[in-house]
Amino acid sequence: MSYTLLEFIRSFVDGRLSADDFVNAYMELWKIERDSDKLRVYPDDVSECLSTTFCLADLYYPESDREEYELDEEGLRNQVRKLLDPLS
Repeated sequence: MSYTLLEFIRSFVDGRLSADDFVNAYMELWKIERDSDKLRVYPDDVSECLSTTFCLADLYYPESDREEYELDEEGLRNQVRKLLDPLS
């Protein structure tokens, strides 16, 4: 089992990737794993983290005219960090 998606998330949380770089790449990687049926092999807690991160990435909107429910870079990083804490 590969934990590439989880390590990619950690890279973002650690500040090695900008939100702009992270969002599109993560969503594409997640879809590749989903389509190849690899997501279901993760333990439930990891799978939930990966799927929720996908949803949060979809809420990322870098412009200042974002809706209240949308996330800027700091908000995205903070929300994703909260998902990782129980897995550490």
